[in-house]
Amino acid sequence: MSGCEHKVSGSKEKVWLPYYYEGRERGLKPHPYCIECGLIKNLSSERPHSVGFFMNIVAEMAKRYKITQIQTRLIALEMEKQALDDQFGLDRQQQENQFVEIATRILNVPARVVSELL
Repeated sequence: MSGCEHKVSGSKEKVWLPYYYEGRERGLKPHPYCIECGLIKNLSSERPHSVGFFMNIVAEMAKRYKITQIQTRLIALEMEKQALDDQFGLDRQQQENQFVEIATRILNVPARVVSELL
């Protein structure tokens, strides 16, 4: 995604966009944005997970499947490359979808197996 440190716009400089709560649109709400890259901050009720959460899932899968340290490292590098820890622009669903794609590609396991652990 972006390698930006995300400097939030001031309290008076916001963009009015639809606001979602528990998966439903709840009208318009002012959203802050990054003045460096222009990315609009996610204000949904579902906060993104940390990278550690996903690494714990990889560890749990290692109990069921044979996963090498190299595969674990490749997953960590791919999550870093795709900025999966960017809590500014990703919501939980987007994060989980990206993690399922990364894990199934590197570990060669069905997406259902990864999704069950989320």
